Amino acid sequence: MSRIDELTKEFIFKWERFMTGCDSTEEIGEWNKEQYGEMEAFYENDMLSLIFKLIASDGKISEEEAEYINRCFGFEYTAGELAEVYENCKEDILTLSNEYFKNGVDLLKALNPKLADAYKELVILACEIVAQSDNDVSAEEAEVLKRVAENF
Repeated sequence: MSRIDELTKEFIFKWERFMTGCDSTEEIGEWNKEQYGEMEAFYENDMLSLIFKLIASDGKISEEEAEYINRCFGFEYTAGELAEVYENCKEDILTLSNEYFKNGVDLLKALNPKLADAYKELVILACEIVAQSDNDVSAEEAEVLKRVAENF
């Protein structure tokens, strides 16, 4: 098993545990569903937005990147379909600042510090998987990875 496959397996396991933590947080009423929507969806959306910022930073979405996104999240997109999804929400994703993502983590930290740490670990792991998936970490991808690590 390759290193990236091991990281992907680790991500899937930790992502499922994180989703269970989100469910538990909602069940005990600590998450404001009316303001933020479903907790799982909120953090999955943030995670995917970060990943899209990363994969689009070098101007292309490779089949390998699509494969690992699919494996991590249970999707079935081709690179072309992911490019189309990105094009449809590009303006929204590109306007999201690192501060926006940090606010989501801070919100989570106020509710459950352990869950916030798990999420930060997942973000960094997901970015590492996607950046390495096509065996070509561009300078733009490296810069996005650096900013993510600094802000989480």
